[in-house]
Amino acid sequence: MVFIMLLYGIIAGVFISKKKMKMSQAVIPMIAFAILSSVALGQNYTTSLIPEVNDGIGISNFLAAFLLPEDSWTKEMLLSKFELYLGISVAFILIYFLLVIVENIKSNVKE
Repeated sequence: MVFIMLLYGIIAGVFISKKKMKMSQAVIPMIAFAILSSVALGQNYTTSLIPEVNDGIGISNFLAAFLLPEDSWTKEMLLSKFELYLGISVAFILIYFLLVIVENIKSNVKE
């Protein structure tokens, strides 16, 4: 996943440097992916809390399988990954709002 985010960052950096995209616009897909990942991991964690649903702890969706390690699943590990991605989502949203404010201030200064 880090590789995908790094690749996206390089591609977005090229568009930003050519003035075809604002920095705040480049953060929007990362926000969407982080929120989608949080939802997938949260759903996986809540499913692991219901013993009647699974025989043990399992992965309940494709995105969670992509984001989680292949073995040694515990409820605590699932919760910590969910909290991590929830924190990343909130951080990206805050970064987005800060970038929008900075871009508006810069555009007002130029005028």
